[in-house]
Amino acid sequence: MNRIVFFLLMLLVCQFSVGQVVKKTVVAKEVQPITYKSSWGPINSGNALIAQINAIAPAAIMVKDNSGVFYPVLSFRINYLFKGSYRDDETQEVKIVNDLRVGDFYDTAQLPTVWVESIQQNIKSGDVILFSKIMFRNKAGKLQLAPEFKIIAE
Repeated sequence: MNRIVFFLLMLLVCQFSVGQVVKKTVVAKEVQPITYKSSWGPINSGNALIAQINAIAPAAIMVKDNSGVFYPVLSFRINYLFKGSYRDDETQEVKIVNDLRVGDFYDTAQLPTVWVESIQQNIKSGDVILFSKIMFRNKAGKLQLAPEFKIIAE
């Protein structure tokens, strides 16, 4: 009798252990965060030839995400740092100084004609153009700042 009870007990234990379902863990596909890149025509940062800058001066500021979707720019700021010169009234020497022009533009993605012409006529090697405070609407329709970028004329 003890052997029969023991045998039935072992049979039940084996049946429950075989009947257990092993859950497989599903690895979720890793979602890449959306990243944005700003550019002025085809130039997004770094050094650029003066001829390239003159050619793209009328171009729009653009924002693109890592999947290739473009977003319209609503506003931006430009900082144009350049070397200027003036004649000192006391010493009559010509002195070189760093000069800065700043402009905030709203409801547009392009520089005004006055700025385009000024850049095209005055840009020299070493001048720096910084685009910042670039605002656009993301996929959800919310206002967002795009990364700033800097171009140095060669």
